[in-house]
Amino acid sequence: MKIGIIGGTGLVGMEFIPYAIKRGHTFRIFTRKKEIPSDLKQLGEIDFVTTTLPTSAQLEGMDAIINLVGEPIAGVRWTDERKTLIRTSRVEFTKGLAARIRDCKRPPSVYMQASAVGYYGMSETEHEPYDENTKPGDDFLASICVDWENQSNPIKDTGIRTVVIRTGIVLSPKGGALEKMIPPFKMGVGGPIASGKQGMSWIHIADLVSAMLFLLGKQSSSGSYNVVSPSPCKNAYFAEELAKVLFRPALMRVPAFAIQMLYGEGAQVITQGQYVYPKRLLEEGYEFQYQYLRDSLINLIKKN
Repeated sequence: MKIGIIGGTGLVGMEFIPYAIKRGHTFRIFTRKKEIPSDLKQLGEIDFVTTTLPTSAQLEGMDAIINLVGEPIAGVRWTDERKTLIRTSRVEFTKGLAARIRDCKRPPSVYMQASAVGYYGMSETEHEPYDENTKPGDDFLASICVDWENQSNPIKDTGIRTVVIRTGIVLSPKGGALEKMIPPFKMGVGGPIASGKQGMSWIHIADLVSAMLFLLGKQSSSGSYNVVSPSPCKNAYFAEELAKVLFRPALMRVPAFAIQMLYGEGAQVITQGQYVYPKRLLEEGYEFQYQYLRDSLINLIKKN
């Protein structure tokens, strides 16, 4: 496939592109960056387009289009300005992209849209895992995800196969949440956050990119998918396992008020969470390489 990817120079895109190229796919990358990242230069010929929002002409001829655009949510203070940016970068951007795709004379056969498990709302407590049949939550992040996903409806209405991936915490040795967690644990000051009961729906980066290509290539796959490990866990268990893999203690509980002082309303993505299960992905035959947290952490920390 010739794949057009927007937001392809972020954590997920930089892993997905080499993975897919090794399997015979080619790319046109749309990004605000002016130069192709050095890690991608060695992969051979890649179309690289510097743009904020691709035009219909630039999207012509793509077999698949993947939209991974979205400003960071975790680890930032949610000022009114930041909340507007979080919404605009997802909802308004996707609305504009959908219009450009609809205007293509040769539209793609499949469109993949990023979303997040924040769709189901946030909780401080343990609960039965949510699947794709669970209704959306009613907090800020849930409303963003609902509106974000709805922007893909005009694309679906044209007959283009549309896949929405609701991702959780992406575990990678090259960035994201795990990279930020490792240093304090190595120093022996890591531990559970807040109550420690909040759910962590995580996925190894290798499974994320593998599942993305699986869903792109499976002609019967459409609609929304929870792209997370089948083994969500509470925050306290995650801290315990990370400490064991690093041969460190996990005794220093971080109180909720400390996170709230740092990030204000944005603290909820750390002090709260959700337990989510990839029901549809498993039903369609995807086999996880890293189903269990301990195996995932061992593999990732060896690469760090």
